Amino acid sequence: MALKLRKDIKKSSYYVWFLGAKESKGLRGSEFVLPVIKHLEEREKDVEPFKVTLQVSHKGLKIIQNVVSQKGSKPKNETIKHFIPHNTITCVYQKEDVIACILLLFNPVTKCPLHVHAYRCDSLETASLLKQQLLVLIERPENQKKFAEIEGRLKAAKEVKKVESSVGSDTGTSTRESESSEER
Repeated sequence: MALKLRKDIKKSSYYVWFLGAKESKGLRGSEFVLPVIKHLEEREKDVEPFKVTLQVSHKGLKIIQNVVSQKGSKPKNETIKHFIPHNTITCVYQKEDVIACILLLFNPVTKCPLHVHAYRCDSLETASLLKQQLLVLIERPENQKKFAEIEGRLKAAKEVKKVESSVGSDTGTSTRESESSEER
């Protein structure tokens, strides 16, 4: 069987400011993204964000950062690249010129699989274009199916935790109450 090449998205590059990343409390939804955007925008007042290039293609999102390292006596330019597969971008949200997305990538340091990344674009139009391209990746049927399955498992796990935490909870009478009532 031949591989089906996906060309539903034209490769594009965006030069943006990376506001930062923070753990997400959920897989999809503005209720998980908005508090992180607010936090990162507040932090931006104290810590200058660095510039990165985002390359969006049918394969996913590539984050490219140019850094200067001091190895030896001469500064050396290095390029750091991170690839985020299309099936790990669960949602995208636009707040003015800021684009934020939730990524389903395990971080061994924090032991957290969900992160919100936020980027500031140079204009509302650029932010809108970036959002539209990311939506094409997110809305692929195979990705939507995968995200729905994960949400189902998360919901089931929460229900199990609720049941476990209620086991042994107050049933109305305790042993002591029963014993003391028998003594009377």
